[in-house]
Amino acid sequence: MEVRDAVLTSLREYDMLSGADRVICALSGGADSICLADVLLSLAPELGFRLECAHFDHLLRGAESRRDAAFVSDWCHKRGLRLHTGSGDAAAYAAESRIGIEEAARTLRYAFLDSLGDAHTRIATAHQADDQAETMLLNLLRGSGLKGLGGIPPVRGIYIRPMLNVDRQTVLTYLQKHGLEHVEDSTNRDTLYHRNKLRHEVMPVLREMNPAISTLCSRTAKLLREDEALLDELAGKAVTMEGEKAVLSVSELLTLPGPLRSRALRRSLGAFGVQPEEKHIAALLELARTENPSAQLDLPGGIRAWRQYDQMMIARQEKSLPLPETKLTCGQWTDISGTKLCVFWGDKPEPAKIHGKFTTFFFKKDKICGNITVRSRREGDHLALPGRQGKSLKKWMIQEKFPASERDRVPVFADEVGVLAVWGLGADERAAASPEAADSVLVILERT
Repeated sequence: MEVRDAVLTSLREYDMLSGADRVICALSGGADSICLADVLLSLAPELGFRLECAHFDHLLRGAESRRDAAFVSDWCHKRGLRLHTGSGDAAAYAAESRIGIEEAARTLRYAFLDSLGDAHTRIATAHQADDQAETMLLNLLRGSGLKGLGGIPPVRGIYIRPMLNVDRQTVLTYLQKHGLEHVEDSTNRDTLYHRNKLRHEVMPVLREMNPAISTLCSRTAKLLREDEALLDELAGKAVTMEGEKAVLSVSELLTLPGPLRSRALRRSLGAFGVQPEEKHIAALLELARTENPSAQLDLPGGIRAWRQYDQMMIARQEKSLPLPETKLTCGQWTDISGTKLCVFWGDKPEPAKIHGKFTTFFFKKDKICGNITVRSRREGDHLALPGRQGKSLKKWMIQEKFPASERDRVPVFADEVGVLAVWGLGADERAAASPEAADSVLVILERT
């Protein structure tokens, strides 16, 4: 298939230009990018988009880098194309960030390209079938799973790769046919880089065994991406996002087949920008299997996972501060700091004034010792609900399945002797009274 036809097929098959009226071609000046830019220029009138180009200088090759920039600038000028330019010291960034030169250059380059994009723009990169084959093999050497073996996706956000079904030789034939010059990056011959070693020493051997190796790898990558997408969709059904928190049913998670289990957990962490290692997935599965219904686990990126009985919660860590101790004034409403609760302590109002949206505890005033305060639970707190055996507040909270992460935020009302009432549990029998016999009340209003 001719390059132009192959690119047009990809643009349509993956709906790459939906909603876009501008395409920016990442233009290094190399054979692949010149080929893609020329093809896109020929397709622009037919498909109704405006073509622009972008060139980034990594400041790694001195005069050669300046040569490339000048070549790209002249190429665009002759065709009346707008050129966006940027630069960044990849070597300095690599040293500062303690990463490899290749990763540093890619990070800086994509940060520049990201800055050019918007909802109506697509950024086209010239990855082709040989690049796809190399990426698959590199990921295989790294021990990647199905997602890594799917290689380079044709579409990722605003980025499109319309030449993944075109091999390098077809690109060179296109340039020769159309009399298009290009520049060569001398570092592409340096086999100290793994990709270059694969390209110059391994791929030729594989190509001897099967000349269509790049095309076959591209086709295989496409099939693997489709499999991965289906598995990811199925795994996603096990994860529910509740605001800024991922929630999974432990019992359902453990009944899933292994591939869906691990994907559900990866998807949960991915919602917070975390790319987990196998050890993190194993730790999450151990958390799911533990018999401790309040166990928790700290993960990279400030993420915490915790059990809430049959549910597993995953969210960014937020330090849960205990409630400050606040004295209640008889006959007045008092806000409970850090909550949406407002409390009234005083004489019992007329029955008609006790509204259903209030939580009301009824007491005999002569059974209350000193001031009433609202605070968090404390070691040694004890609660005896009327008609039930008394036990420690900790045991009550476990029995009633209060989430461990929220127990220090539960308002406890106490006098100088001990606990009088607990939000969500009830009043202690020491001072509690029936509504008919009570002469005082504790009324709690939860604001929406």
